[in-house]
Amino acid sequence: MKYLLFTIILFSLSSSSIFEFELDSNGELLKSLYSNLNWDIIETTNDSIIVSQKEIKESSLKAIKVEKIVNIHPELFAEVIMNVGNYNSFLTNAESFKSKVINVTPTDLIGYQHITVDFPFVDNREYYFYMSTNSPHIELNDLISFWTLLDPEINKNLIKMNGDSVYLKEGAGLWRWEQNAESDSFKISYMLSMHPGGALPDFLIELINQSSIVTLFRDVINKTISNMNDSQ
Repeated sequence: MKYLLFTIILFSLSSSSIFEFELDSNGELLKSLYSNLNWDIIETTNDSIIVSQKEIKESSLKAIKVEKIVNIHPELFAEVIMNVGNYNSFLTNAESFKSKVINVTPTDLIGYQHITVDFPFVDNREYYFYMSTNSPHIELNDLISFWTLLDPEINKNLIKMNGDSVYLKEGAGLWRWEQNAESDSFKISYMLSMHPGGALPDFLIELINQSSIVTLFRDVINKTISNMNDSQ
């Protein structure tokens, strides 16, 4: 299940009262993730990715954050993150994912993802999710994008569940940036909280989450750099 649980592919929607209700239900979780307070650094990788975690009241699991100083403009990250159709070309273990775009607009999208888990006695995972570059809960201009899982009980007309998979509905995340005052570099951060379902103990889930988010973050950085080089 390593590297699989948090490669969230994020998708768009035109306005809908049912969907707005779903977004409101995740507002407090997104605010907790966005806040800079109470993050504790637990690791710095060899390629200078800082990994932090914090307890949040909206979940029994610790939220995870990764961040790194880069010489890349945040808009270039947004292009990679929102380009769902290209995810399979650069994400680690992309062969385990089956993704489908349900609806898309210039600023947001809705989609479906099925994850094949190649472990004995562990069910596959699936979820519908929403992603946007505009959040109704965070009114600052340093947001790159955010995502949230969709609850099948709220969005019954949209969600068609697969009977042989565990449906994931507890989770949200966001990407943000911060200008370095002393140079032209930026600190890019990705924060998330997501429960993978099933009966795994919390400590094991948190270990998987930590490894998965680092891999995803590194994949996105490398793809953004590759796009920059191709455009030169």
